Amino acid sequence: MKERKFVNDAVKKLLVTEYVRRETEMAGFGGIEIKRTPFGTNIVLHVNKPGLVIGRKGSKIQEITTTLEKVYGMEAPQIEVREVESPDLNSQVVAKKIALSLEKGWSYRKAGTNALRRTQESRARGVIIRIGGKISGERARAQKFTFGSIKYSGQPGIDGMDRGFSVAKLKLGIIGISVGILKNEYRLPDEIRIDEKIISGEGVKAVGTQGEGDKGNE
Repeated sequence: MKERKFVNDAVKKLLVTEYVRRETEMAGFGGIEIKRTPFGTNIVLHVNKPGLVIGRKGSKIQEITTTLEKVYGMEAPQIEVREVESPDLNSQVVAKKIALSLEKGWSYRKAGTNALRRTQESRARGVIIRIGGKISGERARAQKFTFGSIKYSGQPGIDGMDRGFSVAKLKLGIIGISVGILKNEYRLPDEIRIDEKIISGEGVKAVGTQGEGDKGNE
């Protein structure tokens, strides 16, 4: 059945993503793209330190390729490694940095505020950092650090927010870190761009997303 195939494909993609995340964690895993082509499976890895993923003479990348083909049944996997251009604007990289800081003994406030400051300095449009667990005692709780515009739901929340997650293993227990960053290139529905001015007295022509109630005012 088609439904079963879709579920199996989704589970397989999740397992592959988790495996690749574990193998490239120390290199600053920033995301993965998987696409099927007529020649096999094209995999693009975004990492902060590509050299650690490739390995000496390509040994590490060859090991990952062999495992994906034999263990996870991927057809002719072709892996391309790309360096993350702006690490402080990549939610997965930011989450991992916070986790490493907590494991080094930093307080959750210092780790959260430092990460928030770096994303602000990188000119992020908006960011939300959530650190949850036994962060300040025996009782678990969560602390949020926010800045700028944040979208929680709807299409902007799905397409506009880059989301990442990591964990820090401390003596008191596991600390979860989730990060959401509003993509700089994403155009929000309420943003209007002035395209051209009409000199004939009709005013300014604005090109942008309009609400249903504005369609009759063009």
